[in-house]
Amino acid sequence: MTNTLLGSLREQILDESEPLAGLLRKCLLLGAETGSESLRQWARYELSGYDDDAEVPSYRVLPSPPITVSSISGNTWAKGQTFNRLQLPVEAQKGVPESFPLRQPIEELESLAGSSSISFSSTGLAYAQTIWNDELGPFQQILSMSYSLPGSMLTGVLGQIRTQLVDVVADLTAETPLTELPRKQAVDAAVGQHIGTQYNTTIQTANGPTAIGSKAKAKAEGLSVDDAIRLLDVVQSTAKGVADDENRSELIAAVEELRAATQQETPNTGDVVKKAGKLNAIAAVIGAPAVSAAVTGAVETITTLALSGAFG
Repeated sequence: MTNTLLGSLREQILDESEPLAGLLRKCLLLGAETGSESLRQWARYELSGYDDDAEVPSYRVLPSPPITVSSISGNTWAKGQTFNRLQLPVEAQKGVPESFPLRQPIEELESLAGSSSISFSSTGLAYAQTIWNDELGPFQQILSMSYSLPGSMLTGVLGQIRTQLVDVVADLTAETPLTELPRKQAVDAAVGQHIGTQYNTTIQTANGPTAIGSKAKAKAEGLSVDDAIRLLDVVQSTAKGVADDENRSELIAAVEELRAATQQETPNTGDVVKKAGKLNAIAAVIGAPAVSAAVTGAVETITTLALSGAFG
């Protein structure tokens, strides 16, 4: 098998009907047999997805996609309005990163690429929605915000992955007979030249993960504990509009409990998450759209920050 693995990979790589996952699994074997950990690491990440602390190759990084917005102004409803990041209020732009690293396994990307359009949300968008609503006048409200991108963008990413693989195999077969095993140094050099030197060194810290797909959530990027506290201030301000005295008091108390938990000298992550869940449950009972929007932004941001270790 050693003598035919490189030849088999070369024969199949230009066949567009060959799934990328199968070709990458052959790269795993080739990396193992040549001793090239860089090739194995790249193929493993492409097959299993990139960890939160793994650097994502540039071909997997997309510019911030358009944002689809539904809103109400007086008696006028508007659905499906399209905005780009720079059209949002300046403070709200903090919740929308300039680029999105795609960390999903190759087979998930292939599945999503078959869709005509892909919509997904994020914690950052919830933050942006809350901030935007805070700046709007009476009888105006942003009801929902979501990213939207065509499946063809993912098709382009998949095409680039195939091209990287073709370049690597082309380099190896140019100097190595198909009946021989490439040298480790040659494999490492090909991977470093065409895919990136990060696979020959320690993986560097990268930005937070992005989840794309049905009901997916993405990590808030660029947000701080101070931003989370500000969102709690927005919730408390919104609570003044709750007509029922008991519900209003319960909501304000839950906000204060969560605020106190996040401002402890050494916050307890479990306690923060628990109190965020309690606030969310109270908002669900109240059911007011303005309260739900404000609480969603605060809870998702605080929960994400808590689970990423922002509170210690």
